[in-house]
Amino acid sequence: MSLETILVVDDSDQIREFLCSSILEPVGYKVLSARDGTTGLQMALRTRPNLLLVDINMPGKSGLQILEELRASDYDLPAIVITSYGSEEAILKSFRLGARDFLQKPFTEDEVLKAVSKALAELRWQRERTQMAQDLAQANLRLHEQIKAWANLNVIGQAITATLEEKDVQRRLMWGINQLMRVEAGSLYLIDEETSELVLQISLGERMEKQGGLRLKPGQGIAGWVAQHNRPALVPNVHTDPRFYAEIDPRSDFVTRSVLAVPLVAQERVLGVIQVINPFGTKQQFDQADQRLLEALAALVAVAVENARLHARMRETVTTETLQQTVVTLSHYLYNYLMAIKGNLVLLQEKLEQAQDADMLSLIGESLANANRIQIALQVLQQTTQVRSVAYTNKTQMIDIEAALRQGLAHPPAEK
Repeated sequence: MSLETILVVDDSDQIREFLCSSILEPVGYKVLSARDGTTGLQMALRTRPNLLLVDINMPGKSGLQILEELRASDYDLPAIVITSYGSEEAILKSFRLGARDFLQKPFTEDEVLKAVSKALAELRWQRERTQMAQDLAQANLRLHEQIKAWANLNVIGQAITATLEEKDVQRRLMWGINQLMRVEAGSLYLIDEETSELVLQISLGERMEKQGGLRLKPGQGIAGWVAQHNRPALVPNVHTDPRFYAEIDPRSDFVTRSVLAVPLVAQERVLGVIQVINPFGTKQQFDQADQRLLEALAALVAVAVENARLHARMRETVTTETLQQTVVTLSHYLYNYLMAIKGNLVLLQEKLEQAQDADMLSLIGESLANANRIQIALQVLQQTTQVRSVAYTNKTQMIDIEAALRQGLAHPPAEK
């Protein structure tokens, strides 16, 4: 059954009754009627029917005047005019004013239904064409935005992967999110390998910065769930999702509505989570296109984070190797001389013992002890595999071998 509304305007009670009750209503149309042009025009503007059936010649406001005033109101209402013989000039004028068809008195039920069906079919086709054009324009706009977003993603990806410093990767990620996605806030969490907790590293948004140092236990909150299950989470309304960690908002004076979170994965291992909160503007929630974009960004960030960590480990390894090479070099040039000095000190010690010179014996004993300390320090440095630094003076750092040195002094190696 059709749901279209048809307005019939005719000063003849018999014609209105015939059109409304006998023809249109029985086949399912919703029908309104008016007995004069003034009332009919008011009803047309107020109710906005789908089709107008109007008599051209009526006392007072005629059908042609109704069509003229509808056009003046920028209301394109499809109309079928009702005429009598000898109204050819009026029919032509009505077509210039936008009428789609005409019915000439006397008319039959079949003629009315054919004319109405044709006019409404044209209206439906016009609306479908308009809707298709609007849909196509929207699709083109979305496609253009996606192409622009993916082009920006390429630039952002190059910037992120161009650095081998993890903090730079984090800052460039926030810049990338700001370029790609209009969001109120964003966060990067990385997993603490010792505790398996998610640790907030950097945030986008002034209020979110108040969460500095936030740690989430495995599975806690939406980000914790994403890290634990290695799956993205698209949450249109966080207040209906039991995973939402509601205690976060009061800490930052922030109101979370919608959340999108994706895992950072490298070598099939979850490194952390990227999370964005609340789209800007009229967009109320994130969609699948946002998820695809953030997942692509996360893949680039995961590679960059992993590369930065590998670089840091390699740098530590190179530092250790350089240290060992330095110590070996020092040992080569200094160790033999040190042993010769110790040998001479031992000979002096023996002679002084015979001479019973206590002061010189004390001095020789102290010199031998210092030589032993130098020898053991060189050996400890040569065996160092993990480099840790400790404050020396002001901003200067030195290698921390204190514990190993104490152990070496307590249990000195046998002389070679």
